[in-house]
Amino acid sequence: MKEQRILELIEQKNYIDLKKELSEMNEVDVSEILNDLDSSVTLLVFRMLPKDMAVDVFSHFSPEQQAGIIHAVSDKELKYILDELFFDDMIDLIEEMPANIVNKILAHSTADERKLINQFLKYPAHSAGSLMTIEYVELKKNMTVQEALDHIKEFGLSKETIYTCYVTNKNRKLEGIVSLRKLVVSEGSKCIKEIIHEDVIYVETHDDQEEIANIFKRYGFMALPVVDKERRLTGIITFDDIMEVMEQEATEDFQIMAAMSPS
Repeated sequence: MKEQRILELIEQKNYIDLKKELSEMNEVDVSEILNDLDSSVTLLVFRMLPKDMAVDVFSHFSPEQQAGIIHAVSDKELKYILDELFFDDMIDLIEEMPANIVNKILAHSTADERKLINQFLKYPAHSAGSLMTIEYVELKKNMTVQEALDHIKEFGLSKETIYTCYVTNKNRKLEGIVSLRKLVVSEGSKCIKEIIHEDVIYVETHDDQEEIANIFKRYGFMALPVVDKERRLTGIITFDDIMEVMEQEATEDFQIMAAMSPS
């Protein structure tokens, strides 16, 4: 079993084989193993992970483990983690951390990042604004298909999803969506405005998470755009993020039913 092998390598201090084994594992499995280890051992193993993998593992840690890592790593290591985290994960992190850890995070953020963080923290709990991410692909109507694909190739790695792209005007008002599949099969010289889907289902920043979850269930979306009252695109909610909400609400419903059942 992989977990037993990892624990044996840690016990043996066989760090060469340990590093190799870890690099071949799924980040969720690695985070589960490290969550059960002593904090000093966790930090040692965490530092052996490939950089990209370390950020993914960090995002799956419990808040306690995340706080321990932030407290222990160097400024340079922390800056790398924060720079590579998706913005919604950064917001979740700040909401979970004690004040001293939050101060350390903010100290390593730029002025623009701090402004965005403050903006996100103003949204009500359980609202679309509190759930959304700002890492999405934004296109313009006057782009050609080839220009859109070049844009995705250049910036896509830093986005949470590239499978649906969002078309906005110069005032960032949502005008339509286009799928990556549609872009790939279309002629490169075609204009985006010729192939976009304009009848878009969206939610507003203050809409409640239960209503949003129902939309995902009904339509089977992988992502959903979030707009303000003037229909300006402010972010998107991904299926992964809303799944956490749906699981929490299912657990709460089960607990309520259990409490109401006769003993």
